Amino acid sequence: MRHKQRKRHHWLWKTLLGLFLLAGGGYWLWWQIGSRPIHARTYRNTHVVTVFVPGYASNSLTFGPMVSRFQKDRATNQVTTINVSATGKRTVTGAKRYDGKNPLINVVFADAKSPIKETQQLTALLHWLRTEHRVTRINLVGHSMGSNLSFRYLTTKHTDAQPQVIKYVSLASEFYRDPATQLAQFPKSVKTLIIGGQIFGAKGDWAVSLAGVKRYEQALKTAGISTSLYIYRGTPIGAYHSSLHQNPYVDAKILQFLFA
Repeated sequence: MRHKQRKRHHWLWKTLLGLFLLAGGGYWLWWQIGSRPIHARTYRNTHVVTVFVPGYASNSLTFGPMVSRFQKDRATNQVTTINVSATGKRTVTGAKRYDGKNPLINVVFADAKSPIKETQQLTALLHWLRTEHRVTRINLVGHSMGSNLSFRYLTTKHTDAQPQVIKYVSLASEFYRDPATQLAQFPKSVKTLIIGGQIFGAKGDWAVSLAGVKRYEQALKTAGISTSLYIYRGTPIGAYHSSLHQNPYVDAKILQFLFA
């Protein structure tokens, strides 16, 4: 009896190990195929600083890996992380200058569940970059609520000095209220890329609906804003809400939009 149980347990562990190796191999292959166009591409120096704005309950891992990948693929040679405390104090790590090839700034909010406060802190941060570091042009890349923060920043009239926004990437976000009034304030010169995810058999990325993403893209177009749409469809490994910023196909679209 014990011998049969040992054989059964041994078979079970071998099966689980085989499934784990198969899944790992599939993920590796998916990543390699998706990354191939990124490695083959050359990225021009736009002389524009790109600011990454994370979403609700975010941390440094939201955009940190993506920023590191962009550096590894030679799209940039300057990466900075700016941690913003609950009181607005900034701690800067990495590059202290923003004059290299396509400088990237990964913003991390300590109080990442307070959108109004975060919008104010983002506005103050961009004013600081404009006045203290002479950053005159930026791109904004926002995930989920971070896209909403970026949209709110873009549609607010600022009384202090701010950089000019050149491009805006909205990743995995939709707007639950009609944005028509705010869109009247959206700068018409800003080029926009809307990215969404759809898990096979689902209506979106399990957090944001595909219909909502498409409505937002259509609202921007209706307002006369240059907009393109990319939908990644696949398994939760790549199409889930928080997986979209760890996805080589999404990386490729963002890099092409910003720097190709």
